[in-house]
Amino acid sequence: MSSDTRKHYHDEAFHPKNFVDTHFSDDSFPLADENQGFPIEQLHKEIEAGRLDGEMMFDISVGATAGHMIPTSRKFSKIYVVEFTDANICEFQKWLDKEPGSCSFSYGAKLACKLEGCSSESWEEKEDRVRQAVAGLVKWDIFEDNHMVPADLPHADAVLSVYALNAVSKTKEDFESNLEKLHSWLKVGGCLMLFSPINMTFYTIDDEKFFVLKVDENFVKQAVRKAGIAIEREIVLPSKKTCDLVDYDSVMCIIGRKE
Repeated sequence: MSSDTRKHYHDEAFHPKNFVDTHFSDDSFPLADENQGFPIEQLHKEIEAGRLDGEMMFDISVGATAGHMIPTSRKFSKIYVVEFTDANICEFQKWLDKEPGSCSFSYGAKLACKLEGCSSESWEEKEDRVRQAVAGLVKWDIFEDNHMVPADLPHADAVLSVYALNAVSKTKEDFESNLEKLHSWLKVGGCLMLFSPINMTFYTIDDEKFFVLKVDENFVKQAVRKAGIAIEREIVLPSKKTCDLVDYDSVMCIIGRKE
């Protein structure tokens, strides 16, 4: 299937609740330990080491997901969740309000319990910790020339992005431009944590294939440096399983500082 025949993240066919239920809700997804576990574990390590610190963070991640924010909510008291579509904002708000039938992030919450050394029975408390840390929802319209986070928000201590740039960027030039925007939201010395799937071309929701921008490790590193981020660490997790819902070779994490 060519990229031209795939749906796109901004299409009406993208249903945030179905996306979360398929890929990010619990351990029923065959690659949960890779697509969810890897970011959560890396974030936990950075916080434990004192390298990811501050008060305010922007989270720019794929779908109306919250599991990866469970580690960061230990440290950051103000997390601004940046979404790309009204549908994702609506779905995330339902989760914030604990509406019946809203998304659940039990896998990420239970993993956080294990990493933090507490009972898995308290996993719902981890979700509540994220809710308390969320300071606001912000829409980023990447198709507008002047797409900006509201000017009254200060530069962030950290920016976290999990898989989003690969899903919303249609070209490598888009990826670089969007990464430069993340850089512009950081204060000097602020931390960027970027998670990117390597050599991924699609993900599936309701039997529909959605476009993912295919990138390799060298391109991601070059784009980060080009944006003005000094890379401190990079970790690559090769995929050990196969799944017909996605295709990727590995998951890459880059940790850097704004120069």
